[in-house]
Amino acid sequence: MRTALVQNDPAWGQVTENIDQIFGLMSKEKASLYILPEMCYTGYQMRSKDELEQLADSVESENIQRFFRWSKENDAAVILGFPERAADGRIYNSSIFIMPDGAFNIYRKSHLFYKEKLFFEPGNTGFRVIEWRGLKIGQAICFDWYFSESFKTLALMGADLIAHSCNLVMLHCQRVDFARAIENRVFIATVNRIGDEERDGEKLHYTGQSVCVDPLGNYLIDAPKTETGCFAAEIDPALSRDKNLNKYNNLFQDRREIFYKNIH
Repeated sequence: MRTALVQNDPAWGQVTENIDQIFGLMSKEKASLYILPEMCYTGYQMRSKDELEQLADSVESENIQRFFRWSKENDAAVILGFPERAADGRIYNSSIFIMPDGAFNIYRKSHLFYKEKLFFEPGNTGFRVIEWRGLKIGQAICFDWYFSESFKTLALMGADLIAHSCNLVMLHCQRVDFARAIENRVFIATVNRIGDEERDGEKLHYTGQSVCVDPLGNYLIDAPKTETGCFAAEIDPALSRDKNLNKYNNLFQDRREIFYKNIH
């Protein structure tokens, strides 16, 4: 499946303009699946819960419905990160997987990072794998990568591809993906934004360099650190479903869970 990673540079709070920019980038590559960053059209650096209240969207909101319409019109799925206002009024850092027929799946970030803990509710969906047009896709968001159990869980659930929407400010994730891909024999698409945000005297620098790594550790995409763009690669699920390392070793069958401590 041809999959595109959309690396953008959203201006804080300029929602309509940011979505327009995203669609402009998406139009540069024809793909069946587009993956966008975390908080891709709002900006990331919240200063208060009031700000978050103003920017949070339900699935039915016009901003999210624009992506539903784009998906249908272009016969392509879209995965994007956004601040989700749930039916009960709680706000989550979420990823929505939108399919052309109007079906969708919401994933809520399991591991909140830094000041997100002041504003967002901890994710309550857990991990899930969705099969779409023959490709099994799991969703993750940014800091989830720091906990290897996240990607391992999705791999054990059968994911071919982990769609990892990010606003990365820490180093290393793009290189750690090499190990995560190999140890799980999955494709990993880490989709990041670029640019800087400076609010209330605190500056965040986003590292760009979106990557797509195949199950053998090859970097199919290694985007620039400071440029927006839409970068595409082919995802072959046959490669991710072959867990045999050689004639005698199978990555999952050889796991000896009896010796893996589960500490709560």
